[in-house]
Amino acid sequence: MLEIANLRKSFGSLLVTDDVSLSVAAGAREAVIGPNGAGKTTLFNLLSGELRPDAGTIRLAGRDITRLPPDRRVMAGLARSFQRNNLFLGMTVVESLATAASASAISSWRWLP
Repeated sequence: MLEIANLRKSFGSLLVTDDVSLSVAAGAREAVIGPNGAGKTTLFNLLSGELRPDAGTIRLAGRDITRLPPDRRVMAGLARSFQRNNLFLGMTVVESLATAASASAISSWRWLP
C-alpha cells in the first residue's frame, strides 16, 4: 500500500502541493486528474523522489520512503514511467524491451527470438 500524508511542496512563494493525503491499496489502479498547474507532475516528482517534500510523509508497505533517493525507491517497489512512446527510435519492440530490461535487471535476462 502507498500512503501519502500531509505532503507539501512549494517553490519560493508558490505553494504547489498543500496537505496532500491519500492511500492506494496494493494492486489498485488510480488516476490523478486536474487542470494544468494543479500540481500533478509535482506530486509524481515527490513520489518518485525527484523532488523532496517540504513536509509530509510517503510510506510504501508501511516503510517510510520520504527521504529515499529515486533508485532506492525503485528497489523498494515504487517506479515511475513516462508517457513517451518514442524512447527507442528505430528499434523493434523486442529490442526496446531487451534494452529496458538490461538497464534495470537485477539478474541477467535472456530474450528468445
